[in-house]
Amino acid sequence: MKKYFKIFKISLISYLEYRVNFVLSFLFSLVPFSVSVLLWVAIAKHSEFIKVKEVVSYYFVILIVKNITTTNSIIRFSDDIRLGELNKYLLKPYNYCFYNLMADLPERIVFIVMNFIPLILIYTFLHNYINLDLSLIKVFFFIIFLILGYLINFFIDFLIGLYSFYFSKVSSLYTSIKVLRNLSAGNIFPLLMLPAKIFLTLQFLPFMYTSYVPTMLLLEKTSFDLILKNLFISIIWLITLCLFSAMLWKRGMKRYSAYGG
Repeated sequence: MKKYFKIFKISLISYLEYRVNFVLSFLFSLVPFSVSVLLWVAIAKHSEFIKVKEVVSYYFVILIVKNITTTNSIIRFSDDIRLGELNKYLLKPYNYCFYNLMADLPERIVFIVMNFIPLILIYTFLHNYINLDLSLIKVFFFIIFLILGYLINFFIDFLIGLYSFYFSKVSSLYTSIKVLRNLSAGNIFPLLMLPAKIFLTLQFLPFMYTSYVPTMLLLEKTSFDLILKNLFISIIWLITLCLFSAMLWKRGMKRYSAYGG
């Protein structure tokens, strides 16, 4: 594990050199946040079913969750395979997937640290419109769901990247899944606004467990049984994605070796 900790440490130092970029990135993410809030607040004023506090609270929490669980490894995975950069990793005593996880994780940690104060300022400014249902047990499971959500997103990206063993570019596939992920994760609008059948269908996909589930945990009174159920489903999805990744990696490596990689 020491070698992976070293990778983590080197990556952390590297990201810290560009820490201002994380603040700028977060500030840019406030643009869609502001647009969404203003749009739904305008709708709420003319609706009996949508409340302003619920809208602002939802988008405030989803802003935090989405930025923490987001991963940006897909291009690196794809380029390593397409451009033959994978060779240098295969010569090292590392697991390629775990190596990249340790290299990517510091990015989220630096993001959290650098944007803690901006988030506090946003909360201070909007606190009259934010209504959270907090408890120690909820905060604990919220953190667990954030970790699982990040890992699920990471392995989804890893799986898409592995398709570069078979296709020259995976940008179209990634764009399609990114759109589906944003819609199904509740990043665009609350999923409860969807028809019951569509909402039920989305429960069978992994995306809502990366953003929507942890977000609603802080907004609604959630039974302990439901928390455990969602936790179980999240873990099952993570294990499933890990297994699919291992299988596709094994098959992809055979193809990579056959072509002289």
